[in-house]
Amino acid sequence: MDDHTALLTVPFEATQETFVVRFDPATDLIRWFESMRFHGPESKEKVLWLNDSRRWSQLNGQLFLTVGAAIWMDDGKPWAVFTVEEVTYNVDVASYIRSTGI
Repeated sequence: MDDHTALLTVPFEATQETFVVRFDPATDLIRWFESMRFHGPESKEKVLWLNDSRRWSQLNGQLFLTVGAAIWMDDGKPWAVFTVEEVTYNVDVASYIRSTGI
């Protein structure tokens, strides 16, 4: 769209969904990810869903989004804030899944 905004088109069932990705002009990292989503299974209309990239940090020598928030536009405040503390690759999680029932 412009130097700091992109459209992402994703196949969804027989149609396509379009997402707006906004980049921070100072860092070129994703700042906002916007899409229209149903608030729940009973919803009749989609609501703007915002994903706020609040902090990017180095973990294991790689840059990761480490704090993000999910916001329903009609609520105006985060309903969830996610924090990444550690990233581990190629870990066998079979015993963990069996022990917790997840």
